[in-house]
Amino acid sequence: MSDAAFKIGQIVAFGRGAGDGHIQGNEFTVTRVMPLESGFRSYRVRGKDGVERALQESQLRLGAVASKVGQKVEVWPT
Repeated sequence: MSDAAFKIGQIVAFGRGAGDGHIQGNEFTVTRVMPLESGFRSYRVRGKDGVERALQESQLRLGAVASKVGQKVEVWPT
């Protein structure tokens, strides 16, 4: 299994890119670590609006209230 940058329950911040204006809020809670796909890691995250979405690891960074900065976690088997 490969290490993931974020763990379930961790607060992450979303770095907006072109076409991401429809996504409300900036901080999300990680609900699931997805398996690698084509070398990229994705996460299921839930915002304060209750909507769950998939975001790529490259779009996320630790949130302002995130704990255990930099801790790695293994992906749960699917």
